[in-house]
Amino acid sequence: MEVLARHPRGGDCIIREVVPSVLRVKVLVDYPQLGLNRQSEFLDELVDRQMGKAIILNSQAIQPAVTRSLPATSPTWQSARQTLLALRLGQSTAESINELSVGMDEVDSACHWGLDRAATGQLSFLLFESPYGMGKSHALARLKNHAMKKRMAVGTVTLDGVGITLCDPMSLLSGLAHAIEFPDERRDEGLPQRLAQRVGLGLNITGGEMLHQLLMAIGKDCVDDPDKWERIEDYLSLDATKSDLKRELGINVPSLRTRFREERPARCSTILREWARACTVLGARSGLVILLDEADVDYAQRGRKQADKELRAALLQSLRAIADAPPGDGGFARLIIAMAITPGASSPDPIAELLSSA
Repeated sequence: MEVLARHPRGGDCIIREVVPSVLRVKVLVDYPQLGLNRQSEFLDELVDRQMGKAIILNSQAIQPAVTRSLPATSPTWQSARQTLLALRLGQSTAESINELSVGMDEVDSACHWGLDRAATGQLSFLLFESPYGMGKSHALARLKNHAMKKRMAVGTVTLDGVGITLCDPMSLLSGLAHAIEFPDERRDEGLPQRLAQRVGLGLNITGGEMLHQLLMAIGKDCVDDPDKWERIEDYLSLDATKSDLKRELGINVPSLRTRFREERPARCSTILREWARACTVLGARSGLVILLDEADVDYAQRGRKQADKELRAALLQSLRAIADAPPGDGGFARLIIAMAITPGASSPDPIAELLSSA
């Protein structure tokens, strides 16, 4: 989806995806001029870029995304303007993150610990906790900045307790598949596009067995045909099943989904580990960082049912098993998972539940 829109404070943006939400329609948007991707906004706060009217997605004409090419070195005034616009959205640009950071020594220390551990091939789990409005998202942005400098890919997922939640582990994968950013000059190419370039080369040497089976199953015609490859991308984001690809494209790929609920946490953690391994040969040699923002919203919305709590706990325990495994014992994964959460945001306290689950 590429719908041109405008935010009253952030300026021109592109609507990329609609995500499930309660009452108000929520969308994920990119701000190309600010370098911000997959930002969560409410649809009723956006207007049509040309007419200035409210956007109705069902009748909105899909237009090609038009982005302005910025010079390699932006003028000082332009960088300052981008910084101010980003601040209105509660964000910071990659160029301004250092200048807008004060008293971040403890955060930086935690970030470097996670980066150093990931460099040894072990999963790291970071938890940033603070009251509302005290800089949790900024801490995640700080980690992203450090990770990009270390040649790690970064994927940001905003938890909402409805469409993307820890209580449904596979929903993390659907939200993450198209959100992974790579630290090289080909910023417009994500995980699916880079996988297309690896057809025939194999990823099994890095431990990505499932992705290797996928690439071995598809032919060059699937890669060259945009419509066919779009279905492959749908498969990676769990919008298409193994049966769909078999019926529509005539290819036999491994199933990403699971038949039973109790199998989903282990499947999710396994795929995350595979994606991290794949990133090391797709342009991010140091691995993958996954940023989970608004976890307190997730805990407030979900987890009231015992089945939800059990799935959430099982996912954390599955990730813990990978984190505790020695690098040479099947646990090798240059992967960092960082979560931002407000303590006491729900009952029982999510921090206590996280510590008990881990």
